[in-house]
Amino acid sequence: MPRSLIFGNGSLLATFDDRLQMRDFYFPHVGMEDHTTYGHVHRVGMFVEERGFSWLDNPEWIVAPNYMNETLVGNSSLRNDRLGIAITVEDCIHPVHNVLLRSFRVRSTDGQAKSIRLFFNHDFHVYGDKQKDTAFYEPYTNSVIHYRQNRYFLIGGTADNATDCITGVHGDKYASVLHRMEQFKTCGMSSYNVGKSDYWGFEGTWRDAEDGELQRNPIEQGSVDSTVAIHAKVEKDRETEVVLWLCVGKTLDQVLELQQAVLEETPGSLLRHCASYWKSWANKANRDFASLSPESVELYKRSLLLIRIHVDQSGGIVAAADSDIMAFNRDTYTYVWPRDGAFVSLALDHAGYSEVSRKFFEFCCRFQTPDGYLLHKYNPDGSLGSSWHPWYKDGELQLPIQEDETALVLYAMWKHFQTAKDFEFLHHIYEKFLKKSAGFLCDFREKETGLPLPSYDLWEEQRGIFTYTTACTIAGLRAASEMCATLGHSTHEGLYRKVADEMQQALLSHLCDEKTGRFLKKIVRKDGKTVERDATVDASLAMVWMLGVLPPDDERVVSTMRSIEKTLNVSTDIGGIARYPNDRYQQVIPSNADVPGNPWIITTLWLAQWYIALAKKESDLLSARKLLDWARERASAAGVLPEQVHPITGAPLSVAPLTWSHATYVETVLLYTEKQRSFSPPH
Repeated sequence: MPRSLIFGNGSLLATFDDRLQMRDFYFPHVGMEDHTTYGHVHRVGMFVEERGFSWLDNPEWIVAPNYMNETLVGNSSLRNDRLGIAITVEDCIHPVHNVLLRSFRVRSTDGQAKSIRLFFNHDFHVYGDKQKDTAFYEPYTNSVIHYRQNRYFLIGGTADNATDCITGVHGDKYASVLHRMEQFKTCGMSSYNVGKSDYWGFEGTWRDAEDGELQRNPIEQGSVDSTVAIHAKVEKDRETEVVLWLCVGKTLDQVLELQQAVLEETPGSLLRHCASYWKSWANKANRDFASLSPESVELYKRSLLLIRIHVDQSGGIVAAADSDIMAFNRDTYTYVWPRDGAFVSLALDHAGYSEVSRKFFEFCCRFQTPDGYLLHKYNPDGSLGSSWHPWYKDGELQLPIQEDETALVLYAMWKHFQTAKDFEFLHHIYEKFLKKSAGFLCDFREKETGLPLPSYDLWEEQRGIFTYTTACTIAGLRAASEMCATLGHSTHEGLYRKVADEMQQALLSHLCDEKTGRFLKKIVRKDGKTVERDATVDASLAMVWMLGVLPPDDERVVSTMRSIEKTLNVSTDIGGIARYPNDRYQQVIPSNADVPGNPWIITTLWLAQWYIALAKKESDLLSARKLLDWARERASAAGVLPEQVHPITGAPLSVAPLTWSHATYVETVLLYTEKQRSFSPPH
């Protein structure tokens, strides 16, 4: 199930499904330590006196998840005609405090006053599993706290027009908290229950809520969950606000201090601050979007916001935080792929957010291997991620790498400098990353051809010598040469440029098919001879021109791109461009001439970028505009782009959002608007 809403601040990240139930909750790294764990939900339900109970996953609720424009504040709607209730929900994670805020503004839809009870169930799997946890009712602050070792989660809430409040126990240590609650005339939680879940047949305390009452068990340990209730009155002609907050920290004192901050600053003020902060961030650059529609511009800004919350405080850029992909291979996308991070950094720099991409480059500098290359993928804290690339296969040793992941980071670092003009950081890059990585790219190649030695392809499926990888390596070495020239390192400047030029000639000699005039996907060499020439049309071949190895109108590029355009087009009502013929990843129907594979957002937008690069007049941009609109139409109502879509129904497939999809949309919008403005006469 794709995620409908995602909120975060660089150390805390939460995702919600299409029923506004929390599905993932990461702390203290984006994408690392999911304290909900795949398949579990944090339920929300409502009891209305004389009308009964309903959880939000009941189909009788009409749910429309969305964001407030240009912010990372939710602005969703709920409606239940049986209960006679409509709700506006505002959600956010504060940009400074590690606090999730949920505001439910409840109103009557049938003109009758009502007594309501909102129930919030939390089914934490602290540290990613469900053992040795404790949950307890904390009477001094009228909150429920879950903890284990160095992870604490405090659940509190309030309501205006509240009823049946637990007043808490007065004590010197917490007097200021209680005073604040009285000062703001708010009422905290009305009831609670703590109990066993997923153990000995216990489903959880959420079952206890379904009669409208909670048993108030004060503590439990082991495999636990909790449910809290906030009771309030809804007048027939006035809405009532119910607010829940979830404070997260590494100690008990931290979460208590966060609750104090919530009460001092007030939930409403924190929500407004969150909205203002992200609106200002999204509008940092005052851009002219030419003829793009307001919907396209909104998706551009939404994409930047969603990219930002997938950047961890340590600099790692996480591919996706949607844990439902666990059902596919018992693993997730919550890793830092250096390749994905490089492409995302290119978009961030182009959009004017070089302060964010700099963090990623610092991450790469810290975790580069002593030999100069980057490995398959990393956890957000820099530890090595899972991998399926072997170190030994078919009786031979091999490096378990994709060489593009090192080369593209070099390329992105050069583009970063061209934007940021930070000479001191460039020198830092040279000392901490460039020398070893460029040296590795020079050494990791065949003596006979000058091509890169075999590694894994972009899609992480095959091993060989790829046009894509060769293009990335050439671009990386040229970037290294340019950075050396800027810093005055003339010897290395000349070496890297010489190797890049030799590799380009080898690319044209060995990886360009003379008969078709287009590039091959890969070759396999053994004992100094080419034993396989794979002519599969692959969308990744676009990198030959995208990275500047050859111009977009070079006849070999044109032949290659026309083959991509024709062979990989999904000829259904959905359209789009597949990765390559007979792509089996997340396959939903057998491949055929009309459906070579599922259409991907990134591959479709690469074709749009080529149309933009070729355009000589404004009317030439029409094909690119259609593909930009295609991508926008694949986004959810809240502006979330998936990795790929169903070729028949258009439903999102794999993870959503995918950070790379949003970055490619941002890059394509910028290229499109810049090209369109170039055709306009100066004022």
